Amino acid sequence: MKKKRRKSKTLVGWGLAAAFLIAGGSAIYMYFTVIKPQEDLKTQIEENPPSGVTAELAAMIADAHERYNELTGFGNIDELDQDKSIVLSKRVYKETLEVLDEGIVDEQLEKDMITIHQLAKETSVNPNKEQVRRLHRYFHDLDIAVNRYEETNTIFGVTETLGKPQ
Repeated sequence: MKKKRRKSKTLVGWGLAAAFLIAGGSAIYMYFTVIKPQEDLKTQIEENPPSGVTAELAAMIADAHERYNELTGFGNIDELDQDKSIVLSKRVYKETLEVLDEGIVDEQLEKDMITIHQLAKETSVNPNKEQVRRLHRYFHDLDIAVNRYEETNTIFGVTETLGKPQ
């Protein structure tokens, strides 16, 4: 009887040890594959921010990000409000056209705004969930790059301006 108890305690001990090793390994893996690359991008953008960003462009990016958070966040993308999406896309299309007409100094930011402008044009007619999600992700990453948005550590890596986590 004592031998059985000792054996089961040993097995439980080894099981716990294995669980801790797996959890620790997973944490290390997450740090080096997700967290560290995103921290590196934030450091890079702090050292080399986009140049020539006007106050109007920065405000437009922050406002659009907030509106896309409301439209797509907390599972709202699953039941996307088509009407709100169309209205927002038309607004973004108009605002990006104005910004592009004024000119953008930073080439990467200009490329991102051209992409956003095209996506907004497409989603103002047909608000495809994936394209609307992509618009949100563009504004999210640009808000981090331009306005130092810090409410999350997530970087989607969709923009030319911020880049992709390595």
